[in-house]
Amino acid sequence: MSVLKKIIAIAAFAILGGGLREALSLLVTWPQHFWITCLINIVGAFVLSLITTLLPARLPVSEAIITGMSVGLIGSFTTFSTFTFETLQSYQSGHSVLALLSIVVSIGLGLLAGLAGNLLSKHWLPEGEA
Repeated sequence: MSVLKKIIAIAAFAILGGGLREALSLLVTWPQHFWITCLINIVGAFVLSLITTLLPARLPVSEAIITGMSVGLIGSFTTFSTFTFETLQSYQSGHSVLALLSIVVSIGLGLLAGLAGNLLSKHWLPEGEA
């Protein structure tokens, strides 16, 4: 895979992922912003598992597209830095229990969502391809 193709795919999908993230943030209005970030990161973990497990086995897509979708699309849709910033902001505002809950929910459900995406992908693959 050429480096240029990879960079172009990542950049193109990053535009889409960033746009989707902003659209979801505008559609879902919760008083605490970190719950939106939590939801986005959990959805991202699930979709990343589908992209990396199911997509290459089911469709004839190039490695550049898979990389673009996983790094560009999901990388710009999800964000660890926003999660960190919002959690610290909550803690510094005196909401330490809420900050801890955000950490536990984001990481715990993110891992479970990733596992669910992986298991679902394997369920949809023909035997021997999982």
